[in-house]
Amino acid sequence: MSRIYTVLVGIVSLSAGIFIGAIAAQYFRGETRTPTQESETPKLPFEIDTLEVIGDVVIAKQDLEDLPQIPGVDNTRDFRDALEKAALFYNAAKEKGITEDPKAQRMVYWAEKGVYADLYYQRYILPLIRVDTSSVDSFLKANREVFTKEVAMLTVIFKDPKMADTLKKLLKDGSYAANLMLEEFAKRGKIVLQPSPFQNLGLAKFAMSEEEFKTLKNAKVGDVVGPFQVAPGTYAVSKIVEIRRVSLKEIPSQVRSLVYNYLLDMRRREVEDSVIKVLKEKFTGGER
Repeated sequence: MSRIYTVLVGIVSLSAGIFIGAIAAQYFRGETRTPTQESETPKLPFEIDTLEVIGDVVIAKQDLEDLPQIPGVDNTRDFRDALEKAALFYNAAKEKGITEDPKAQRMVYWAEKGVYADLYYQRYILPLIRVDTSSVDSFLKANREVFTKEVAMLTVIFKDPKMADTLKKLLKDGSYAANLMLEEFAKRGKIVLQPSPFQNLGLAKFAMSEEEFKTLKNAKVGDVVGPFQVAPGTYAVSKIVEIRRVSLKEIPSQVRSLVYNYLLDMRRREVEDSVIKVLKEKFTGGER
């Protein structure tokens, strides 16, 4: 049931690799010369404050000012080192003729387009993607039956799908002998026994298929549900040990965060679909 905690929500953002691709697209198209020629700053289509020139590549102060926009880069020195490495490798690639390779040129072409597309997204799409706390409250109230229910389970995780029926019978039995057999399977490494504390049923709503969720939602104490595929080649069956009700005010923050991310993703899709429809009509006449 670890899938319950998985949230597959993504928002397009600038990455270090894409950003360096932008630098390549902007800076690597200037006046060309070999490293042995007299050093001079390559001409660029805009004013920059040059920090360093490496072959045909200019590193500018403006490049480092963009550092806060790039996830995973912690300090200016690391980022400058990355730019210097890219510049050195670029000059070496140019010397070997790689910049004349048609496939490489198409990669640069799409790297440039990708940067501009990302910047458009950041400036004009992201500001439209907003969800407030009142929307979260409304969603919880509309799904009160699910989010006010908490379930405690005993879960068995296993690899061999042929064991599913046997494990379900042992869990359902619940006798001393059945528990000993489960323990023996665990000792032999065939299964993992995982008792779980109370979990909000709403978590499962976003992590399970509709059919799986319906099965869990309708289960009663003593019922055994599954098998569910919780990872590639990994399955789980669970026995409902206890069920309790909580008020909406008692819903934990992680559940509210999950709902918020879910609503944010729905809003993202809505905005993207709407904008893409308009842009398609504008630039392609509505044709795909």
